Amino acid sequence: MQVTKKKYYDYLVPFALGLIFATILLIPQFQIHIGVKLSDTQFHFNRFYDVYEQFKNHNFSYFQMNYGFGQTGRVVNAVYGPFFSYILGFLLFITGSWFKFQVLITYIVFIIGSYGMYRLSLKLKTSRITAIVVTLLFLTTGYMSSWTNSNSFSTWGAALVPYVLIQAINLVDNDKGRFKWTSLGATMAIVAQVHLLSTVLCVLALVPFFIYSLYQSKNKAVLCINLGKAIAVFLVLTANVWGAFLLLYSTNHMAPTFDYPLSSTAITVGVVSVWNTILDSILVIFFVQLCYVLTNFKESKLNNLFTIEGFIFLLLSSQLFPWSFIETSFPVLKSSFQFPNRLTIIAYPLLFSAIGITITKLSEKYDSRITNLSRLLIVGIIISNLSANYIFTTHRVKENPINEATVQEFVNNNISKVPEYLPIQKYMGANEIQNNGLNDLNADLNKKFNKKVLSNGRLKLSWQSKKREVIVLPIFIYHQSKLIFNNKRLNPNLTAIGMPFVQSEPGRNTAILSFNTPIWFTILLFISLIGWILIIVLKLLDLFLPNFKLDKFNLSQKKVGSKL
Repeated sequence: MQVTKKKYYDYLVPFALGLIFATILLIPQFQIHIGVKLSDTQFHFNRFYDVYEQFKNHNFSYFQMNYGFGQTGRVVNAVYGPFFSYILGFLLFITGSWFKFQVLITYIVFIIGSYGMYRLSLKLKTSRITAIVVTLLFLTTGYMSSWTNSNSFSTWGAALVPYVLIQAINLVDNDKGRFKWTSLGATMAIVAQVHLLSTVLCVLALVPFFIYSLYQSKNKAVLCINLGKAIAVFLVLTANVWGAFLLLYSTNHMAPTFDYPLSSTAITVGVVSVWNTILDSILVIFFVQLCYVLTNFKESKLNNLFTIEGFIFLLLSSQLFPWSFIETSFPVLKSSFQFPNRLTIIAYPLLFSAIGITITKLSEKYDSRITNLSRLLIVGIIISNLSANYIFTTHRVKENPINEATVQEFVNNNISKVPEYLPIQKYMGANEIQNNGLNDLNADLNKKFNKKVLSNGRLKLSWQSKKREVIVLPIFIYHQSKLIFNNKRLNPNLTAIGMPFVQSEPGRNTAILSFNTPIWFTILLFISLIGWILIIVLKLLDLFLPNFKLDKFNLSQKKVGSKL
């Protein structure tokens, strides 16, 4: 009975923490009771709105987006968290309003992050009180606390990192090369289906743990084989992701994201802890943690690993690192990486977890009053951090409310700020793309074209012309696109950013745009879907059937692995 109570406690506590903190940061939005348009709202709402309309109209198109981004036939969701886009688009369909949707997913991301950080702390054998304190610190710092004032999707990556670090502990916490390779592969696949750049950062975070595990393992061959199995699981579950990249990037010149000066997007000390700033009080406890590890280096291998790697990522994310030199030497990073502060999604959970280990060690070595004092000091930092974040969020929300008219405006027209994934005809930077017609697209969208979505994910444009003339259609043509103009297949000339020229005839004209998906990608898509169904079914059997053991199928080694 006692075990059962603890089990429920370990589910309810992180759920309650996430619920409470999400509610606090949502208060400014509850007060105005409408949605808000934040830094990344426009881009992501267009992605989810497209899926929302697909469910609403029962007309699905995996690649060509016929509803979002001004109904221009762009490809975005297929290469940006595809399955997760459909999940969130479905939630938007259920809630029916942008305000309700924003509230719902805010609760979801905080609960996911809270539960992951709490379980990670318990995995490191900290007490439940310490796990609560560390979880609160995590929820009020960096990208987690930035969701309600930015809608940055790196927040979702940050919420998932603790689950990846649990797998990292499984890598280290054995000497026979055995670990739950299905869990590792599936966890990384979830991150890839949500936010691809976070997947890259998580792989970098796992490398030191694997190297250490390989060094200490008594059976290196088994370790490498199991890692290969984890990679195979990952590739199966993400076949739709890497398949889409292979399809599009091998046959199209895909537009890059905006260039950002890396030196100005690295973190610095500020009065609030959000995506690009950090409180000086948090830096102090990080420094104290480093000093403790350096003077107690033989005490805990996990504390050493978490602290040292966390400080490396923190240094790389900060303005102390020579990012000016890096961006001069490797300018491609300004568009491909953009924000060094993204590295904090790895640094913070590593360092906060390490602080939890240190508090636990202090409680074992010294009087409990020292432990309680440490917790009390951190709670003070948490309160200060939460207060500053609340004030900052309140300011952003009051400045950026959106009503239904505003929503329709940035769904239908305002897409000039998002050049990503356009089928450009030669390499151009984001600013050059805007100067080559993207800025002028908004006027054309409502100028004279009527748009209708047909069955099988096709997009129809119709318009009236007074004379025979060459015009540019406000749609985008990829290598896989098919354009039927006035009932004839057309291979048109394209603008620099992939919009087709057509010779309009006097009277009514029509153009139908579709996307030809090759059979090999359809196969990959079904492989990925079947893989996820199989993983979910086996996990449910493992949870609810006591006599069912995944290791009978050689899917895990529960006898030697750590139970999550």
